[in-house]
Amino acid sequence: MALHSLVNNKLRSFLSLLGIAIGIFCIILVFTIVDSLEYNIKSSVQSLGKNVVYVDKWQWAGGGSDYPWWKFVNRPDIQLQEVKQIKDQPISEMIEAISYTSSESSTVKAGKNSIEGASINGYTSEFAKIQELDIENGRFFNELEDNSGAPIAVVGANVAKSLFPESKVVVGQKLTVFGKQVLIIGQLKNQGDNIINIDFDDNVLVPIKFLRYAAGDGAGRNSNIIIKAKDNVSIDALTEELRGTMRGIRRLKPVEDDNFSLNKISFLSDSIGDFFKSVSSFGLIIGMFSLLVGGFGVANIMFVSVKERTNQIGIQKSLGAKNEFILVQFLTEAIVLSIVGGLLGILLTWLMAMGANYFLAHNMESTFRFLLTFSNFIKGLMFATFIGLVAGIIPAYRASRLVPVEAIRSK
Repeated sequence: MALHSLVNNKLRSFLSLLGIAIGIFCIILVFTIVDSLEYNIKSSVQSLGKNVVYVDKWQWAGGGSDYPWWKFVNRPDIQLQEVKQIKDQPISEMIEAISYTSSESSTVKAGKNSIEGASINGYTSEFAKIQELDIENGRFFNELEDNSGAPIAVVGANVAKSLFPESKVVVGQKLTVFGKQVLIIGQLKNQGDNIINIDFDDNVLVPIKFLRYAAGDGAGRNSNIIIKAKDNVSIDALTEELRGTMRGIRRLKPVEDDNFSLNKISFLSDSIGDFFKSVSSFGLIIGMFSLLVGGFGVANIMFVSVKERTNQIGIQKSLGAKNEFILVQFLTEAIVLSIVGGLLGILLTWLMAMGANYFLAHNMESTFRFLLTFSNFIKGLMFATFIGLVAGIIPAYRASRLVPVEAIRSK
């Protein structure tokens, strides 16, 4: 009977569920955008390496009010020899791979083409074991080339395209960096733009000793050590052991503060998660206002429906229909109306997400993707059901309390 009533009043039912659809669309769209931002940022952060610790001069999450910024500035830079010192300690049994990294900027040239301010990243050979490098052609440099500081390089996709626009394969070509000729031995696949710009598309990767030789005294200021734990070693255990090892290497007294930072990917992931929880809560409040408007529409239509069908309700009750039956009948109308509206709102969100993903992939070559998760789908249905229940409860209650004789006589 409830469904029959909704079908008989198609236009009125459609306008009512449209209000709910817009409200659910607003809420789920906010959730989808927030979840997509969080997922894409975390994915970009995870590209820094899994199960790794960064030994750095700076602390990613900040030192707190009890550790002023000038103490970070006064810390010594991370040194290349500290890699060997760490390897010589018992902690080496916990380490899968360790790499020293540093970065500089320079103009890169190849023939008549050049790139100003290109990022030149220096690594030791074990970096390829820490981070998955999608090499399209050629290879990464080995330990022998690393130790000798060979003038070789692995180039990102955008660097290869800019310097050698007519060549699909650039391995074997030469480029000039810091005034030194370098042989290209590897070419990376295009990673595409990501939301926090962590990729190698615009980078040139060289052995760290070559970078130090070519860049001169400036090399080493933007440096850190990346350490990957073995599969059977927890990241927390490695961090604690590494702290003691680094304090011993730097000969710090027990009363002295650490003059280095141990950064984990979880620092960033946790901070990102906390931030987006706040954003999601704020978005929910905004979306609820839109849903509230839709709820008023459903409540209004249910009051009208009760008024129009007062005579029918009186006949039903005179034939034996109980109050609970009338209550459930009108509640069913309100909830079904809201759920259908919710499904429509979720469908609109999904269509918008798919359209945005197609545009980003084909027009902007971006790796960012919008994701409508199953949990958001369930949330949308729950919100729709709740608003239908709240909007319909008072009209349904009034309908169930009508006196049969008075209801039948009403016009």
